[in-house]
Amino acid sequence: MRGRGRRLLPRVLVGPRTARFGVGRAAVSNPPPLLVVIAGPSGVGKDALMSALLASDEFARPVTMTTRPPRPGEVDGVHYLFVSSEAFEAAIRSGELVEHAEVHGRLYGTPRAQLRAALGSGRDVLLQVDVQGAIAIRESIAEARLLFIAPESLDQIEQRLRERGTDSGEIARRLASARAELEQQAAFDAVIVNVEGDLDVTVARVRAWVAGERARPGRRAVEV
Repeated sequence: MRGRGRRLLPRVLVGPRTARFGVGRAAVSNPPPLLVVIAGPSGVGKDALMSALLASDEFARPVTMTTRPPRPGEVDGVHYLFVSSEAFEAAIRSGELVEHAEVHGRLYGTPRAQLRAALGSGRDVLLQVDVQGAIAIRESIAEARLLFIAPESLDQIEQRLRERGTDSGEIARRLASARAELEQQAAFDAVIVNVEGDLDVTVARVRAWVAGERARPGRRAVEV
């Protein structure tokens, strides 16, 4: 599948929102923590990227709620809050979730208490959500910074999904979703391409972008 017709994307694209802000030369003393919302198509490598970024104590992470079943190795309360559809609907009705969306037939949402606790740690916060969720967060939390993780090509996504053992019908559906999600990159503050086989490069680019956002003059504390 690789090779012919493969369209490579630029390594780092800065969106129009970020372009309005310069990066200050002087560091701001005790700046408020950032809320960095990371999204991208299924199979682009967001989980591996998040694990690498969270390996140190530099970032905090709220735990997302979902109705999907755990994958092998996932731990309830660590990777996700795994709940029933009934419990998720109750969380929506009570206003417990900052955002929620249905993705590939499963519900995902960000508990408000989880996000407040992460911000209360004083560290910059990384929140991994789907593309719909990221855009919803921007509408309710103006100071959130949105980062889109893009593939080098759709072949990269297809290969990752096959390695997960995803069936052909589901792969076709997710590739169609990926095409639609790639069209929404302009709504994000920046786009970083996940380099296949070189996660360290992607991690370094994300860290550099976050450092620039952290130094952005005049930014306000995140209110949830």
